[in-house]
This record gives sequence, structure tokens and C-alpha cells, in this order.
Amino acid sequence: MRVTAWLRSPSIRRRLSIAAVLVGCFVWAIVIVGLSFAMVERGSGQWWVIPIFGAFVLAIAVLAVSWVPAAPSRAHAAPAGLSVLVAAQGPPPVAVQRKPAETLSSRELEVLHHLAAGHTNAEIAKMLFVAPGTVKAHLNHIFRKLEAASRLQAVAHAREAGLLD
Repeated sequence: MRVTAWLRSPSIRRRLSIAAVLVGCFVWAIVIVGLSFAMVERGSGQWWVIPIFGAFVLAIAVLAVSWVPAAPSRAHAAPAGLSVLVAAQGPPPVAVQRKPAETLSSRELEVLHHLAAGHTNAEIAKMLFVAPGTVKAHLNHIFRKLEAASRLQAVAHAREAGLLD
């Protein structure tokens, strides 16, 4: 379940697509070099055609990677879970409060409040009388539930959802 949520991210999908193309290009280059050496060993006069063809295919792969759409930036696109109400010729759009994918437990809310106060994992662990690994686990749950990738983003999403005052 966590893997599928992770793969839904457009930036992750784009990075995986680019990585797949780059691995394919590397394999293709090895094949082309191997074919060229084989043709040279057999004494073929047209061995030079293979590297040109290989370079042409690699150029097409590079163009394909450049055409992979970039993930929308947060500045231009509404975040997932945030709906915008637009009235016909009325005031500007009004943002509705973000709803977390899942509700946060009371302990996760405590960790979130300490996180918003700027405390480190070690400081939070000391204040809550738990191990630092437990704080990390709570933070991972918070990041997943708030669909955040960083501490700062988690706090921002929590404020949008009205979880922090």
C-alpha cells in the first residue's frame, strides 16, 4: 500500500521514467560498441554505420526524456486534497481547508505540535519520553497521512488542515 502511494507522485514517476531511459541508453551503448567491434573483427568496411545508428537512437531517447512532463510546481498547481471554489464573476477563489488522507492519532498530533515548534527528533523524544526511533516512526506516519515530503511541508499541510493553531 505504501509503495502504490509513493508511485502516485508525479515527480517520482518522472524520475523513474528518466532512470529507465538512462539504463536503456547504457545497455544500448554496450550493444552498439559490441556490434561495432564484431564488425571490425570480421573485416567489414561499413562498421562505422553502427555507431552512427546508435548515436541516432540515443538522441531520440534524450528527446523522449526531455518530453516527459515535469511535475507541477506547488506554486502553480493546487495541492492534492485542496479544492478551490470559484464563483461566476464573484470574489477571487477561496481555498477550502485541506483534509488529511487519514486522521492523526493523539500521539502523532503531539509530535506534530513539537515539530511545528521547531524541535529536533531528539528533543521531541526527550519531551515525550520515547525513543528517537519512535519519533521517526510517528513522523513517517504524519508525512504519509498529510501527503508531505518534508518536515516543513508537513507543518504547512497541517496548518492548511486546521490541525495547528
